[in-house]
Amino acid sequence: YLTAVHPNATYQDLNAGINYLRRAIDARSEAVRVLVEENFDRFVAVKSSTDALYQDMKDGLLADNTEFATKSIKEHLKDAASKADTVFLPVLENAEKASKLRSTLGVFERSKFFFNLPGSLLESINAGRYDAALRDYKKGKYLLESRPGQLLPSAPGSNTDIQQKRIFDKVWSAVEKTMDQMKTALLNRLKETSRTLEEHEKTIDILLELSTSDKPIWVYFDSQHKHILQRVKTVYDTSLARVTEQRSRQLPEAAQPERISISLGRGINSLDGVNMEATLAKGTGYEVWQSTVEVVRSLSEVMLTTVPNFWKIARSYMEGKYKKSGAQPSGRSPTQCRTMVLDIVRSYIALLSEFFSLSDMAASVASSKNAAIPKFLPTGTDSLTTGHYLIRILGEMTESVNEIVGMEISDETNASLRSLLETATWKFEETLGSDSQIFFHLETWEQRPEDRSTTLYLGRMQKYQKHITTIAYKISSGATDTAGTKQRQIPPEFSNKITKSFLDSLYSFLDGLVHLASDDSPIAQGLKVQASVEEATGATPLFDLKKNDTRLLLVISNLTYLNEALVPSMLNQIQSSFGIVMDDARRTLNEVMRGVDRTLFEDYVKPKANALTKLVRKGVIDPSIDWYDMPRPTEVRDYIYEILMYLVGVHAEVSAITKNLLERTLTALIVEIVNEALECFRQIKRFGMGGMLRATLEIEFMHQTLVQYVNESANWTLKEVYTTISKAFKRRPDADENLQRELDGVKQTLYDTRRITAIEFKCFRRPKDKATSARSSAADRESTAAST
Repeated sequence: YLTAVHPNATYQDLNAGINYLRRAIDARSEAVRVLVEENFDRFVAVKSSTDALYQDMKDGLLADNTEFATKSIKEHLKDAASKADTVFLPVLENAEKASKLRSTLGVFERSKFFFNLPGSLLESINAGRYDAALRDYKKGKYLLESRPGQLLPSAPGSNTDIQQKRIFDKVWSAVEKTMDQMKTALLNRLKETSRTLEEHEKTIDILLELSTSDKPIWVYFDSQHKHILQRVKTVYDTSLARVTEQRSRQLPEAAQPERISISLGRGINSLDGVNMEATLAKGTGYEVWQSTVEVVRSLSEVMLTTVPNFWKIARSYMEGKYKKSGAQPSGRSPTQCRTMVLDIVRSYIALLSEFFSLSDMAASVASSKNAAIPKFLPTGTDSLTTGHYLIRILGEMTESVNEIVGMEISDETNASLRSLLETATWKFEETLGSDSQIFFHLETWEQRPEDRSTTLYLGRMQKYQKHITTIAYKISSGATDTAGTKQRQIPPEFSNKITKSFLDSLYSFLDGLVHLASDDSPIAQGLKVQASVEEATGATPLFDLKKNDTRLLLVISNLTYLNEALVPSMLNQIQSSFGIVMDDARRTLNEVMRGVDRTLFEDYVKPKANALTKLVRKGVIDPSIDWYDMPRPTEVRDYIYEILMYLVGVHAEVSAITKNLLERTLTALIVEIVNEALECFRQIKRFGMGGMLRATLEIEFMHQTLVQYVNESANWTLKEVYTTISKAFKRRPDADENLQRELDGVKQTLYDTRRITAIEFKCFRRPKDKATSARSSAADRESTAAST
């Protein structure tokens, strides 16, 4: 025993243990023996009493038939147990159910979030709180996947565990079904165009959290791309319908030059006023123009309200913002987003190009020579109103283009948009200045107060040219006064285009001046001039404008002022503004203007010169005149008076209309007269004393009367006339002629005639500074005659 209990003890210890046990047993046995000895009688008594009691119980209470006295007790207990089962078993069962229910309620209380998840998700979705729904979904999924024991504690593999899994699967199936509904709602939300950028970004983030691929982002791109293209086309069609409707309301007669000139004149009068913009904005066809502006504004608004949001999300996607780790790729390249934006931009460009008939500059230059009036122009509109609205239109385009170019979508997109601006600018430049061909309708023949030899028409022309050139400059430089636009340097091709248009307009004005002087002039045809200046002032010319000569003089005077003052000033301004050399254009224009001036002046002078030369021929080479046998003259013949009186009429006409042309006109006519006189006198073979004196008297009388307008050429011709007469003088052999006496008589006749006609020909009176020269010339002629 000791070795079993103490296997590691030594022998000595075991031996000592045995000895100790022996002594302990012996001591206890001794104690029992002592106890029995001292209480032996008691032990005997107890034993006897116990045996007697046992015998009595065996005979009665513990008899075999009573099952040791337990039979009745068992029967009572069975009866009590039956009654107890009847009374207390339902109570105990209910108590057990209540306990289980309390346990279940405790579990549900601890897992209330999970079991309420389907309902709470549906409530959040219906309320639009998608972020809250996503948060609860992720929480429920985390609890289900990582801590299922916290939901319903149970032993793995038990019936309870299996039952709980069925419950979990049923609850989670409802959750997934609800989340599928949310995905569908969010995908539909991505297709809604009324949502803000923030809403779309938030929706995409939520969908990507729920999705295993990048399909949601492409749902957004595809739907928005399709919507934007459709919206651009719809807006264009709607705006175009408004333009067509407004154009249909225009009257065909609005295209008549007389109608256009009314609007043009009204616009020119407003150029220096505070209401210029308002007046130009209400020019002919302004309803069509406003609809045209709305076409561009509407398309640009669509671009600026859709493309920036689309591109922001697209750029974020290409930069990896919406890429989910582990997500399955859709197989579509992110760069396709850039292509989608380019499609939208191309649609925008194509529609504007279609409306304004835009083409590249090279094609425009090739076709500009025979270009028809652009289709987008309203019927009867004038260039001032056109310029006003073209600036607004280009401003809308420029703002939209700059905004999109600033997004840095792609080089191809930026190049396409810049090309749109370039071609639009070129097209608009071609559109300006078309009124110069009908500008002559604005000639009201009202004289300028500061120079009554010219008309207000030139001032209107200058204001028109200045304004149109300014508009062209603004269009080419981008200075459209629109927010977001800034002035840029004008490319050389545009500077050349503006300069060419300016010169073409000047040439058209020259054609108009020629037209005004012709029989086809509106006033010559009896048309009422409707220009706004005449309407406002009620001014009426002081002379008969239906006379061709009157209009010729005014046109020539205008042309002179145009060539000497206005054109050089305008060319200097063009040269300064655009930094180009215009020497060749200046020379060419000057030659053309001089040629036109020469043609018009000849048209005025030639009929009068023909009439005067006819009088000269009548007075010199009349067959009835015998220059050899003619007596000494005592008066000047009528043909000289007729010539001078004709010149008086010319003097009066020119002085009343264009006094600055008086000297030029009379000088030219005198040159024609003396040239014809020289030719006629050369046909006379000989002069007698009387013929020589008469010819000298008449030529000298005309010379002294017109000396103020005798130029060097005429003076030289007159000398030739005197020389010709002198050379043809032949003395009669039988005549007693005293030359000095005859000359004195001619002098007296000349003096008397000059005195008598002084009032009639006062208009030809020469200034004092020419008197000495005239007297010297007369003395020379007398000396020549005397020597002959």
